[in-house]
Amino acid sequence: MIESAVRERSDALVRTLLESVRIASVSLTGEGIADQVGFLKKRLEGWGFATEVHPTTSHPILYAEAGPKDAKFTWLLYGHYDVYPADEKQEGWRTKPFEPVVEGDRVWGRGTGDNKGQHLAMLNAIALYRELHGELPIRVKVILEGDEETGSVPLPKFIEENRARLGADLCCYSDGPMFPNDQPVLLMGVRGNLGLEFVAKGAKRNLHSGNFGGVAPNPTLDLIHLLAEMVDREGRLQVPGAGYAEVSVAPADLEAVRSLKVDHAGFVESVGVEPITGGDDALFHERLMLRPAFNVSGFAAGYTGAGQKTIIFKEALAKADVRLVGGQDPDKVFAAIRAFARDRGYHGIEIRNLKATPASRTALDHPMVALVKGAVEKGFGKEVLVVPSLGGTTPDFVFTRLLGLPSIVVPLAPYDENNHAPNESTKVSLYLAGIRSGMYLIEKLVSETKLVSGTHFR
Repeated sequence: MIESAVRERSDALVRTLLESVRIASVSLTGEGIADQVGFLKKRLEGWGFATEVHPTTSHPILYAEAGPKDAKFTWLLYGHYDVYPADEKQEGWRTKPFEPVVEGDRVWGRGTGDNKGQHLAMLNAIALYRELHGELPIRVKVILEGDEETGSVPLPKFIEENRARLGADLCCYSDGPMFPNDQPVLLMGVRGNLGLEFVAKGAKRNLHSGNFGGVAPNPTLDLIHLLAEMVDREGRLQVPGAGYAEVSVAPADLEAVRSLKVDHAGFVESVGVEPITGGDDALFHERLMLRPAFNVSGFAAGYTGAGQKTIIFKEALAKADVRLVGGQDPDKVFAAIRAFARDRGYHGIEIRNLKATPASRTALDHPMVALVKGAVEKGFGKEVLVVPSLGGTTPDFVFTRLLGLPSIVVPLAPYDENNHAPNESTKVSLYLAGIRSGMYLIEKLVSETKLVSGTHFR
């Protein structure tokens, strides 16, 4: 029934995604946020959800519930309706970011993969199951936020204030890319993220390098030297209290990544260069999932126009992000980086904390893994890999740390989704497979949860 139902409604299911993508809900600017909230509220209510719009200090959080209040199992579902800004002046766009285009199996447009196509697949799965059966056999609770791309700042407060009503047995949601060749995976955690800004200041005005070179401070060089001291040439953070080598990796996690293969040809085709880990597949996944990583995402200093200006510029700026793992505390890592700069005499460099999201993990052997894995394997018709972590970041910690729930992430976007960049895309086939997976998950939550833990999980 599930296969035929999704196949017969595929055009309408894809239209829902296209309608959402046409709304430019950019959290950084606020563009389209109200329209996207209205779109989702209308859809959720039409699908039988009791829906609330909660104002925050930034963008609204939608909260919705459906299914029997006395159900023996409760599924908490998360998604974010905001998208990353789309700079159409940036080279490489093949379509307009907010005018979605379907070409064969591809759907092009900002938000198709991150995250509209992913949360809408799960929501459509719930709605279609309810349509076919008249009522849900489980309780479903949904959180859709509008600030994920800017750090999910209001979300922890919402979770804390609504802790009692957010009780659930499982948090399962979709985000991030699948493995190459449309290989489905279950992600048992995420890396955290610490966003940093470095502002190096020197003289009160720009100086002529002939008159002042060698005697005046040079903030550009200071900033370059600090970054070089912090990180080695392979991107391994060398800061005491936050370093790459200081992270303790569990043997079970190392064993899990040893079994994962890297599609080297696919990586090179997608990225255009070889991975810095060479042919070591285990090290590739260990560094992507289980180790911290430091990235300089922007650097601005001096003159880069035609010809030359012999100027010592008074200021230099860098932006960076640190991917965190394990028990790394963002605040402690930030403090360690500031202490590192201070102890090495970089007194002219101010370091600012732009955002901080802790890492999050659920045990690889949690009883819910087999159940979710089975549902996704039926939905995709192929074997599913269980891996320790997403290389990127979601606010998963609010579910594992604040609510104490097991959390499993099921990516539905292709490996080359190109989120945050020109030509973001997803695939129709993956979107529909996600809908089937969500429906099979509901079936399994009803038929198999008694094998996991008895009547109630909480």
